[in-house]
Amino acid sequence: MANPKQKSRGKLKRIIAGAAPQLAHALGGPLAGAAVAQISHAIFGAPDADEETLAQTLAVASPEHLIALKKAEQAFQIALRQTQIEEMRIDAGDRDSARARQVALNDWTPSAIGAAIILGFFVVLGAMVARQLPAGTETEFSIMLGALATMTAAVVNYFFGSSAGSKEKTRMMAFRPEAPTGAASEKRG
Repeated sequence: MANPKQKSRGKLKRIIAGAAPQLAHALGGPLAGAAVAQISHAIFGAPDADEETLAQTLAVASPEHLIALKKAEQAFQIALRQTQIEEMRIDAGDRDSARARQVALNDWTPSAIGAAIILGFFVVLGAMVARQLPAGTETEFSIMLGALATMTAAVVNYFFGSSAGSKEKTRMMAFRPEAPTGAASEKRG
Protein backbone atom coordinates (compact mmCIF):
# COMPACT_ATOMS: atom_id res chain seq x y z
CA MET A 1 0.00 0.00 0.00
CA ALA A 2 1.36 3.42 -0.98
CA ASN A 3 2.05 5.93 1.76
CA PRO A 4 0.47 9.42 1.63
CA LYS A 5 3.68 11.01 0.30
CA GLN A 6 3.81 8.55 -2.61
CA LYS A 7 0.15 9.20 -3.38
CA SER A 8 0.61 12.98 -3.44
CA ARG A 9 3.79 12.61 -5.53
CA GLY A 10 1.89 10.41 -8.02
CA LYS A 11 -0.94 12.94 -8.13
CA LEU A 12 1.52 15.79 -8.70
CA LYS A 13 3.28 13.78 -11.39
CA ARG A 14 0.02 13.18 -13.29
CA ILE A 15 -0.98 16.84 -13.04
CA ILE A 16 2.28 18.28 -14.42
CA ALA A 17 3.02 15.54 -16.99
CA GLY A 18 1.54 17.53 -19.87
CA ALA A 19 3.15 20.86 -19.07
CA ALA A 20 6.51 19.69 -17.72
CA PRO A 21 7.21 16.08 -18.73
CA GLN A 22 10.87 16.12 -17.63
CA LEU A 23 9.97 17.28 -14.14
CA ALA A 24 7.18 14.71 -14.01
CA HIS A 25 9.67 12.01 -14.97
CA ALA A 26 12.08 13.19 -12.28
CA LEU A 27 9.32 12.82 -9.68
CA GLY A 28 9.48 9.07 -10.22
CA GLY A 29 13.19 8.71 -9.50
CA PRO A 30 16.06 9.68 -7.24
CA LEU A 31 15.78 13.36 -8.19
CA ALA A 32 12.21 13.64 -6.89
CA GLY A 33 13.18 15.93 -4.02
CA ALA A 34 15.03 18.31 -6.34
CA ALA A 35 12.09 18.29 -8.78
CA VAL A 36 9.59 19.10 -6.00
CA ALA A 37 11.81 21.93 -4.77
CA GLN A 38 12.09 23.32 -8.32
CA ILE A 39 8.31 23.17 -8.81
CA SER A 40 7.67 24.70 -5.39
CA HIS A 41 10.09 27.54 -6.07
CA ALA A 42 8.46 28.23 -9.43
CA ILE A 43 4.92 28.27 -8.06
CA PHE A 44 5.35 29.75 -4.56
CA GLY A 45 8.78 31.40 -4.71
CA ALA A 46 10.16 29.08 -2.02
CA PRO A 47 11.45 25.50 -2.35
CA ASP A 48 9.67 24.09 0.71
CA ALA A 49 6.01 23.57 -0.29
CA ASP A 50 4.71 20.06 0.27
CA GLU A 51 3.62 17.90 -2.65
CA GLU A 52 -0.06 17.84 -1.70
CA THR A 53 -0.22 21.66 -1.67
CA LEU A 54 1.55 21.77 -5.04
CA ALA A 55 -0.83 19.17 -6.48
CA GLN A 56 -3.89 21.10 -5.26
CA THR A 57 -2.56 24.39 -6.63
CA LEU A 58 -1.59 22.95 -10.00
CA ALA A 59 -4.87 21.05 -10.38
CA VAL A 60 -6.45 24.46 -11.01
CA ALA A 61 -3.35 26.07 -12.51
CA SER A 62 -3.56 29.49 -14.07
CA PRO A 63 -1.69 30.28 -17.29
CA GLU A 64 0.94 32.03 -15.15
CA HIS A 65 1.43 28.81 -13.17
CA LEU A 66 1.89 26.84 -16.38
CA ILE A 67 4.45 29.33 -17.67
CA ALA A 68 6.29 29.18 -14.33
CA LEU A 69 6.20 25.38 -14.52
CA LYS A 70 7.72 25.44 -18.03
CA LYS A 71 10.46 27.79 -16.84
CA ALA A 72 11.10 25.53 -13.85
CA GLU A 73 11.48 22.57 -16.17
CA GLN A 74 13.98 24.45 -18.31
CA ALA A 75 15.97 25.48 -15.23
CA PHE A 76 15.91 21.87 -14.00
CA GLN A 77 17.21 20.59 -17.36
CA ILE A 78 19.99 23.20 -17.34
CA ALA A 79 21.00 22.17 -13.82
CA LEU A 80 21.11 18.51 -14.88
CA ARG A 81 23.26 19.31 -17.92
CA GLN A 82 25.63 21.40 -15.80
CA THR A 83 25.97 18.48 -13.40
CA GLN A 84 26.73 16.09 -16.27
CA ILE A 85 29.31 18.49 -17.71
CA GLU A 86 30.97 18.86 -14.30
CA GLU A 87 31.08 15.08 -13.94
CA MET A 88 32.72 14.78 -17.37
CA ARG A 89 35.23 17.48 -16.40
CA ILE A 90 36.14 15.61 -13.22
CA ASP A 91 36.50 12.32 -15.12
CA ALA A 92 38.74 13.96 -17.72
CA GLY A 93 40.89 15.52 -15.00
CA ASP A 94 41.21 12.15 -13.31
CA ARG A 95 42.41 10.48 -16.52
CA ASP A 96 44.76 13.39 -17.21
CA SER A 97 46.38 13.16 -13.78
CA ALA A 98 46.82 9.39 -14.17
CA ARG A 99 48.49 9.90 -17.55
CA ALA A 100 50.72 12.66 -16.14
CA ARG A 101 51.73 10.37 -13.26
CA GLN A 102 52.64 7.60 -15.70
CA VAL A 103 54.81 9.96 -17.76
CA ALA A 104 56.45 11.61 -14.72
CA LEU A 105 57.39 8.30 -13.11
CA ASN A 106 58.19 6.57 -16.41
CA ASP A 107 55.91 3.83 -15.11
CA TRP A 108 55.26 0.86 -17.41
CA THR A 109 52.67 -0.75 -15.08
CA PRO A 110 49.54 0.86 -16.66
CA SER A 111 50.76 -0.17 -20.13
CA ALA A 112 51.39 -3.76 -19.01
CA ILE A 113 48.01 -4.02 -17.26
CA GLY A 114 46.29 -2.48 -20.29
CA ALA A 115 47.98 -4.93 -22.64
CA ALA A 116 46.99 -7.87 -20.38
CA ILE A 117 43.36 -6.71 -20.31
CA ILE A 118 43.15 -6.32 -24.09
CA LEU A 119 44.89 -9.64 -24.66
CA GLY A 120 42.55 -11.31 -22.15
CA PHE A 121 39.52 -9.88 -23.93
CA PHE A 122 40.58 -11.30 -27.29
CA VAL A 123 41.60 -14.67 -25.80
CA VAL A 124 38.21 -15.10 -24.11
CA LEU A 125 36.38 -13.88 -27.22
CA GLY A 126 38.39 -16.27 -29.40
CA ALA A 127 37.71 -19.18 -27.04
CA MET A 128 34.00 -18.46 -27.11
CA VAL A 129 33.88 -18.26 -30.90
CA ALA A 130 36.33 -21.02 -31.87
CA ARG A 131 35.67 -23.71 -29.30
CA GLN A 132 32.78 -25.59 -27.85
CA LEU A 133 32.51 -24.25 -24.30
CA PRO A 134 32.13 -26.82 -21.54
CA ALA A 135 28.47 -27.40 -20.69
CA GLY A 136 27.17 -25.02 -18.05
CA THR A 137 29.99 -22.45 -18.41
CA GLU A 138 28.41 -20.20 -21.04
CA THR A 139 27.11 -17.78 -18.42
CA GLU A 140 30.47 -17.48 -16.67
CA PHE A 141 32.28 -16.89 -19.98
CA SER A 142 29.70 -14.27 -20.97
CA ILE A 143 30.13 -12.46 -17.65
CA MET A 144 33.91 -12.60 -18.03
CA LEU A 145 33.70 -11.29 -21.61
CA GLY A 146 31.41 -8.43 -20.51
CA ALA A 147 33.77 -7.45 -17.71
CA LEU A 148 36.78 -7.60 -20.03
CA ALA A 149 34.92 -5.55 -22.67
CA THR A 150 34.27 -2.84 -20.07
CA MET A 151 37.90 -2.89 -18.94
CA THR A 152 39.08 -2.82 -22.58
CA ALA A 153 36.99 0.31 -23.19
CA ALA A 154 38.55 1.91 -20.10
CA VAL A 155 42.06 1.05 -21.34
CA VAL A 156 41.33 2.53 -24.77
CA ASN A 157 39.88 5.69 -23.14
CA TYR A 158 42.96 6.00 -20.91
CA PHE A 159 45.50 5.73 -23.73
CA PHE A 160 43.60 7.27 -26.64
CA GLY A 161 40.96 9.48 -25.03
CA SER A 162 37.22 9.28 -25.07
CA SER A 163 34.73 10.29 -27.73
CA ALA A 164 32.39 11.59 -25.00
CA GLY A 165 33.76 15.13 -25.28
CA SER A 166 33.28 15.13 -29.03
CA LYS A 167 29.72 13.81 -28.69
CA GLU A 168 28.92 16.51 -26.09
CA LYS A 169 30.37 19.25 -28.31
CA THR A 170 28.29 18.03 -31.26
CA ARG A 171 25.16 17.91 -29.08
CA MET A 172 25.79 21.42 -27.76
CA MET A 173 26.34 22.79 -31.28
CA ALA A 174 23.04 21.26 -32.41
CA PHE A 175 21.18 22.83 -29.45
CA ARG A 176 19.69 26.16 -30.39
CA PRO A 177 17.85 27.88 -27.54
CA GLU A 178 14.67 29.60 -28.58
CA ALA A 179 14.63 33.38 -28.38
CA PRO A 180 12.26 34.85 -25.81
CA THR A 181 9.10 35.76 -27.68
CA GLY A 182 8.19 38.95 -25.82
CA ALA A 183 11.50 40.85 -25.64
CA ALA A 184 12.77 39.88 -29.06
CA SER A 185 9.58 40.81 -30.86
CA GLU A 186 9.33 44.15 -29.04
CA LYS A 187 12.85 45.14 -30.14
CA ARG A 188 12.10 44.26 -33.76
CA GLY A 189 8.71 45.98 -33.87
